[in-house]
Amino acid sequence: MNDLLHLKGATALVTGANGFIGSHLVDQLLASGCTVHGLVRESSDLKWLDASKVHLHRADLARADFIVPAMGELDYIFHCAGLTKAKSRSDYFQVNATACSNLYEQCQKHGGQIKGIVHLSSLAATGPSPQGGLVDEITPCRPVTFYGQSKLAGEEIAIQYSQSLPLAVIRPPVVYGPREENFFTFIKLIQKGWGLQIGRAGKELSLIYVSDLVDAMLTASDPSKQKGHSYFVTDGRVYVWEQVAKECARILNVKVKTLRVPEAALVPVALFFEAWSSFSSKPALFDRQRMIDIRQSSWSASPENFFKMFDFEPQYELSRGLTQTIKWYQKEKWLGHE
Repeated sequence: MNDLLHLKGATALVTGANGFIGSHLVDQLLASGCTVHGLVRESSDLKWLDASKVHLHRADLARADFIVPAMGELDYIFHCAGLTKAKSRSDYFQVNATACSNLYEQCQKHGGQIKGIVHLSSLAATGPSPQGGLVDEITPCRPVTFYGQSKLAGEEIAIQYSQSLPLAVIRPPVVYGPREENFFTFIKLIQKGWGLQIGRAGKELSLIYVSDLVDAMLTASDPSKQKGHSYFVTDGRVYVWEQVAKECARILNVKVKTLRVPEAALVPVALFFEAWSSFSSKPALFDRQRMIDIRQSSWSASPENFFKMFDFEPQYELSRGLTQTIKWYQKEKWLGHE
């Protein structure tokens, strides 16, 4: 953990406080001596939050009449709220972009005392990297999905407001750790003895353990640090999915057979889930937008600029991070002790 003395005794707002990343951020802010306000939706599941320790506010950031809670008290804002799945392009943009304008406009007008804002974006805002290469902060942004396009739009809004607000943008890659449900599905397959390979082998990715991402976000909130820029934050390494699967299998002590699935075989699956979703208020579990992500040969980024600017060093390499994650899944009975 980096020196976070600037947070002691401060008051912070976390949007999306009930989410995977937001809830871990709330935990660390409380541990750092902060008074924490959490913004959640009316329908949000609060299972990861201790309501006795967090001032919870139920509201919809994307509504034009949204009012930032406790604005006059806030020292720091961590904007984690966002959609990773949606039924339409407009839904992505409503939450991942329009809501940013609502939030930062109020900060600009009424939040003169705010010392730091951290805007959580994504590698998806930049787009995939070339095979064997890395994207960095000067790489032109070419997002390939509605999600990535909406996250880029949110970033652009944040950077515009950074001319008058102390704001930094953090772009993580795949984030894993306790409470994460998508990565859990991958690990559950490994436990059952199957490693899923979609398309060709050797697809690359960057990763970061959730505690390291939270540490990076808290570090970036320091008023003495440079603001108004976007930064990639990863664990500093590049992996292939087969390597991640092998490490999971080692920790779980299971033998794994590779199940090879052609990318084209998933198209009808995506179409089925999209059709099913049309009869529901919820987005599809798997769709053609997700297929675009899967087809890419590499999602890898260089964190060197952030490491140098903030004197930051991740504490979790892959083996340690996966071990902690799997232990948590087992403790919570998500995984059995096989």
